[in-house]
Amino acid sequence: MTDPAPATAPLPLVSRIIGVITSPKATFENIVAAPRPMGVLLVVALVIGIGSVIPQFTEKGRQATLDLQVKAMERFGATVTPEMQAKLEERSHSVPLRLTGVVGGFIWIAMLAMIFTALYWAAFNTVLGGTASFKQVLAIVAHSQVISAISVLAALPITLTTGKMSPTGPFNLGALAPMLEQGSTFATFLSSVSVFTLWGFIVDAIGLGVLYRRNSRNIALVLIAIFLLIMLGMAVAFGRFSQPS
Repeated sequence: MTDPAPATAPLPLVSRIIGVITSPKATFENIVAAPRPMGVLLVVALVIGIGSVIPQFTEKGRQATLDLQVKAMERFGATVTPEMQAKLEERSHSVPLRLTGVVGGFIWIAMLAMIFTALYWAAFNTVLGGTASFKQVLAIVAHSQVISAISVLAALPITLTTGKMSPTGPFNLGALAPMLEQGSTFATFLSSVSVFTLWGFIVDAIGLGVLYRRNSRNIALVLIAIFLLIMLGMAVAFGRFSQPS
């Protein structure tokens, strides 16, 4: 049986959000007994959406967002012509387009939560013989997204003051090796690994360990190892793709 003993009373939303940070194991014991994923998903999506849009209403943040878009297009092999640059510049001044980031936050968080829930549920129920419900796994994934919201809030003042932005935020492992050549495979790999992403996988592992009565440390090691291998593979692929023919 994978379900832990029922909690005495479901924790309120604020207590669950705080508990995921301060005492995740005890909090997840309550969450899996009374899974309620929707409230925390809405809060997380709202925080991430607003936190991502705020910098675009400052000149530094707007320019940083524009530079990030151009670099992403060039990384995938597109040639950004002066005309394309002008159109991107014009769009970056559009208030309605900036506000779509809030809506995008809801869509992105919901999609991400469903994808990871499906992967975890399939792995633990189908492969490992667990019997947890999809809603229980979704509740774990939804609450672990609190860490993503924290990462956005933590990066916000840095983005506003420095005008610099990266897909993984300022708290990535690339800062540990500034001597590496920018754009090299290993530098790209390190910069793709956010400290908050690793923290999020650890929180996922704690919740899954509670739900499926398995060793959370082993689950965390497996999740992080898979993630690092994927990021390393992507760094190698991007390095080869960006090399001139």
